Amino acid sequence: MDTLVQNKVLKDAMTVAIVCNQFGDTGKGKFVDLLSTWADVIARGTGGANAGHTIKIGSVEHVFHLIPSGILHDRAGKYNIIGRGVVLDPRVVVKELDLLDKASLPYERLRLSMNAKLVLPQHLVMDRIKEAKSGKEIGTTGRGIGPCYEDHTGRRGLVLNDILNRDVFVRKLKRNLAHHNTVLSTLDPDMQFTKKIMEHEHLANGAYFSQTQRFDLDVIVEMYATTYAGRIGAMITDTEARLRDYVGRKKILLEGAQGYLLSVDYGSHPYVTSSDASIEGLAKGVGIRVRDVDLVLGIVKAPYMTRVGVGPFPTEYGGERSEKHCQAEGMTIDLEQELYFDNALHHDNEFLRGIAIRKIGGEKGATTGRPRRVGRLDLPLLRYSTQTNGNKVILTKLDVFDDADKIEICKAYVYKGPAYRMGKYTLKQGHILFCAPQDPEILKHCEPIYGKLPGWNQKTPGIRTYEELPQKMRDLVEYIERKAKVEVVMISLGPEREQTIVRGGAAGIRS
Repeated sequence: MDTLVQNKVLKDAMTVAIVCNQFGDTGKGKFVDLLSTWADVIARGTGGANAGHTIKIGSVEHVFHLIPSGILHDRAGKYNIIGRGVVLDPRVVVKELDLLDKASLPYERLRLSMNAKLVLPQHLVMDRIKEAKSGKEIGTTGRGIGPCYEDHTGRRGLVLNDILNRDVFVRKLKRNLAHHNTVLSTLDPDMQFTKKIMEHEHLANGAYFSQTQRFDLDVIVEMYATTYAGRIGAMITDTEARLRDYVGRKKILLEGAQGYLLSVDYGSHPYVTSSDASIEGLAKGVGIRVRDVDLVLGIVKAPYMTRVGVGPFPTEYGGERSEKHCQAEGMTIDLEQELYFDNALHHDNEFLRGIAIRKIGGEKGATTGRPRRVGRLDLPLLRYSTQTNGNKVILTKLDVFDDADKIEICKAYVYKGPAYRMGKYTLKQGHILFCAPQDPEILKHCEPIYGKLPGWNQKTPGIRTYEELPQKMRDLVEYIERKAKVEVVMISLGPEREQTIVRGGAAGIRS
């Protein structure tokens, strides 16, 4: 497998990036793990603890939220780096180190950027205060990512290296707390919600709360500048200088987080994350230039795709009903199987078909456990993603449709909304769109135009070469290549490393 990937896909590349061309959850972790045997260095440069990635080795699943997927190869001498673009919560890092210790997995070569953005207790409180005030049960999804990025945009953020310099940390922390206390004094004047939020284990079970000051400065300082600094201080270094020195000399693998369509720069506002999930954000987040990256591999789920949370999703099975269903309080994959036991991959009811796909594909959030919204593969969105991330793609999850009778792929949109100005151009009802615009005011009026292909009705996870695949599956792969102008270089037919077909490129498509 390693030689095949090297010869057909990586070739002479020295710096390779794995990114997601959709909304995340496409299987990046598997391919980071697969290519980690080739790399000398694995680096992550965007996102935070809200991005869970799962790697399955044998019967054991390893789930990480901050530490790069390549950590499983530390024993082989691989360096793993968390770059400056990452929003880093030391509590999560320490928890993941404890899990590695429990599994007897080493992390001697893990390095943390001294410039990584530091998540503090007030960031988690700010992220969860609205949920608390709404009367909902306090959840675990508010990881402080957005508030932390906002602090850096507002020039009051702290970086990881600050925990190594106690006096500096205290001075910066006081300034940061003053800002958040001012905001919270309006949102939660009697501190009842703040107190409730801080009783969560993510916030030291209430230890950070002060009845008089809201946040207990001394406890935060002790936890960060003593406990966390003592545990991870030796890992903190100038990772940007190290990676710049490695470019062209060592094999570097960049691990993307989340997905291009959620990028703060390229996604549909306001339904985006707080960082740039494109190759541009990833390169910047580890401290190198985009032109230093020799090969970008974009992961694409096919022939379906998923999305978590709210936001435009033109091809969603079941439409608005499905969106509300997936957001329902307490909804899980097991519960929906009980409620809608007659779901099936070939069901005429789109909503029930989506539930069947979700079950077969195991589509629940690695971080939240919530059902993911499911829709058909959207080629207008893929065309949009590849404008930035390049045309080399890896297809995943095709085996989910092994028993499907028919497959629908969105090849274009027809606009059904009112006249809409786009600069000098006016979009009118009936216009056909081949590349997805990211304006949600447009997307909500886009009706998919589907290309229909027959299913292959054959189990495929045991197949190891492209030539052995059912002809109808190969027809689907080549249909995607032609319509989206991409090169499919690898295909995943399951979570195991061996369940990967190395193709190398497309017939009739050239870079």
